[in-house]
Amino acid sequence: MRDQTNTFSILLPLKGIVQPITELPDPVFAEKMMGDGVAIDPLDTVLYAPFAGKITQIHPSHHAVTLQNGDVEVLMHIGLDTVALKGRGFEIKTEEGDMVEAGQPLLSFDPDIIARECVSVQSAIVITSGQEANVAVPFGSAQDDLAQTLFTVPSGNDPSEAPAPSTTQPASTDAPATPSGPRTSGSVQIPNATGLHARPAARLAVVARQADAEVTLTVNGNSCRGSSVTGIMSLKTKLGDTIEIEAVGPDAEKVVKEIEEAVRSGLGEEISEVSEAPKAEVVKETPLLQVTSGEEGVFVGFTASPGRAIGKLVKHSKVLPEVTRNGMGPAEERAAFKASVKSSVADLHSVIERLNAQGQEELAEVFNAHVQLLEDPELSEKPLEDIAKGESAAWTWKRAYEAQAETLAKMDDPLLAGRAADVRDVGLRVLKKLLGVDDGTEILEEGTILLQEDVTPSEIVSLDLTRIVGLCTTHGGSASHAAIIARSNNLPYLVNVEEAMMDLDDGTVLLLDAKRGRVKVSPTDEEQAAFKEKIDNAAKQAEEYRRDADKPAITTDGVQIEIAANIGNLEDAQKAVELGAEAVGLLRSEFLYLERLNEPSEEEQAEKVGSILEVMGKDRPVIIRTLDVGGDKPLPYLPMPTEENPFLGVRGIRIGIERPSILRRQVRAILSQADKGHARIMYPMISALDELRAVNALVREEQANLGVDNVEVGIMIEVPSAALMADKLAEEVDFFSIGTNDLTQYVLAIDRGHPGLASRADALHPAVLRMIDMTVKAADKAGKWVGVCGGLASQTEAVPVLIGLGVKELSVSVPSLPEVKHKVRSVSMEESKKIAQAALDCADTSDVKALLKSYQ
Repeated sequence: MRDQTNTFSILLPLKGIVQPITELPDPVFAEKMMGDGVAIDPLDTVLYAPFAGKITQIHPSHHAVTLQNGDVEVLMHIGLDTVALKGRGFEIKTEEGDMVEAGQPLLSFDPDIIARECVSVQSAIVITSGQEANVAVPFGSAQDDLAQTLFTVPSGNDPSEAPAPSTTQPASTDAPATPSGPRTSGSVQIPNATGLHARPAARLAVVARQADAEVTLTVNGNSCRGSSVTGIMSLKTKLGDTIEIEAVGPDAEKVVKEIEEAVRSGLGEEISEVSEAPKAEVVKETPLLQVTSGEEGVFVGFTASPGRAIGKLVKHSKVLPEVTRNGMGPAEERAAFKASVKSSVADLHSVIERLNAQGQEELAEVFNAHVQLLEDPELSEKPLEDIAKGESAAWTWKRAYEAQAETLAKMDDPLLAGRAADVRDVGLRVLKKLLGVDDGTEILEEGTILLQEDVTPSEIVSLDLTRIVGLCTTHGGSASHAAIIARSNNLPYLVNVEEAMMDLDDGTVLLLDAKRGRVKVSPTDEEQAAFKEKIDNAAKQAEEYRRDADKPAITTDGVQIEIAANIGNLEDAQKAVELGAEAVGLLRSEFLYLERLNEPSEEEQAEKVGSILEVMGKDRPVIIRTLDVGGDKPLPYLPMPTEENPFLGVRGIRIGIERPSILRRQVRAILSQADKGHARIMYPMISALDELRAVNALVREEQANLGVDNVEVGIMIEVPSAALMADKLAEEVDFFSIGTNDLTQYVLAIDRGHPGLASRADALHPAVLRMIDMTVKAADKAGKWVGVCGGLASQTEAVPVLIGLGVKELSVSVPSLPEVKHKVRSVSMEESKKIAQAALDCADTSDVKALLKSYQ
């Protein structure tokens, strides 16, 4: 806070014993390389804001926070060498860019961990904006009054000014004004195990400051002044990153060489081996468990969109012309860049209009997001700055969008990581225009099956589906936007097909069976005729199944299985009724919470749930899963700390346990509408009995408060501990529902979204089936029933195994309802039990699939 003499006061941010900064056992702080300040030996575990201002930086390891107000910037660094903890022992209570008030908690820390594993718990409070500190308390004194002024600094700003934006922001906002003189550039890899945190950043800034030159450092597309310690820290570097150095001025060549040498030497830290030579080409090898068909002329892949097609192969390569760095001139390159972006936006609006006209509003939203990306200054400002330095528009644009995509792709959050594909899609669209590449004008023959490395949403929407009957890619995932678009257009699509397919010649006739994940090469006339007959029969069968959709699913020996639907909104519920759903086995309540900036009110939740219950009626039970979000499915209005492994973190019911007010509002909303239908409540991600009891107590309390009759409650069996403890859990619930998608990834320790391993995350693995068997037996003993709401229930070949294990309800995707009901009607329970027991005795997934094939 400033007084009338423009003296700025920094309050006490940390209770403890105040010491001179020169006594810290770290030369970077002690020699004031980062700036003047004080040291504090903590007597508390919370760091508070010492003045009102803006959080300009939070280190990824959460041990250091930078706060700014006008021309005053202060770095608060908890402990020494705490960067090595990588966030362990720290809890951040704010975010970068937040405006905070004096005295507001910024972070908390565990001093025992720091004392045990780091150099010291002593913490540095440093003025990184260059002013000298006038310390207001005696050194050696213990201070615990957060309203006490720790030190003052001179400030050139008017006291009435609001906190100004930081001058040391990373990326696009930190590029200096264009200086004059000789220009030299270079690059060097970072050999520091923890990147350029405070100590090496300060040493690097000293080297840059000593030169008569303006130095700019760039890492992964983000830039800062070489003289700014906080700017260097904001680059958030890591071991092996390459720093691009650009210097302008009389000492340009000299300072570039000095920075390269200083970085190579570790900037005062031990270095790790990092080669600056170009990376050796990785020799492709065939994995020991390579998924192959084992049949001559047959390739296998992973189903992204089911269906069958006969067609001729056309391979597409994404090789683009070489992108050169030097431009024709800033004016010309700037004009080309702006024209390409404008043209790309116009193209996207055309796609959006076409999709909306076809009733594909959800797909149109994908491309609305692309428009927003092109309008995002963070993506476009950096290229314009580099164009002004003489670089070509194509070069700087490619570097900018690839850097942002790489940053997103490395995030633990799958939603943000998936956003990387959108950034690359948009980036490629603009880049092609800058390079003059004629995109999408190739005239294909009718009956084309396209093969390429991957496909973007833009590309798949632009496909001429009157000519293209199927799609195969050697990369990609079944949950991508492209896969969603393919399914909505009934386009058979296989991902992760064997790369040997690329060796086939264009024009090769293929039989694409995307339902079974197979491609037959150069079939005989007889094979083509038989495959064509399959396609025709499948269409006829689908119509027959739909006509019988309202009939119950009763096995040939008289056992009825309830066939329910997995839904996410009112439209799904209406469609499910049309297609014969006898219940809703899973209402994903997160549809109410996602894609919005604030939590839905209790009234809004009640209205949406009530409308679905009314559509289903009192004779069709509706299982409403409580909010299932978390580290892997974040909410913008529910800040959560970054987790190294979000699938093992705070997700599912753990959100409700940690934030009971959210769970309580949702439960009240459901209970208030229970009389409109047959509502059931289900908790996701239960892993222990104490979790179940805590949540059950909340539900029963709200039932009593509202005077509502007891509503049935159940849990999802998704983690091995729940299956192993199913006998104890069954005593406290009315039913179980097995989520085979998550259960499979936890049992097999395979991320089901991993592009290279997804095909191995198969719920037909005997280990998963044994977990299901264990769960059913425990439920039967307690007199409770078990359903399956995961993806396995929609696989018709798995139906005999599941009902043979004793599953009473199959909750499937809405389009699968008629076919699954038909499948139940075509098998006997006696035979299904035999199949199930044989499957439990199998050694691997392939054995189970061979078993099911033999019975079919």
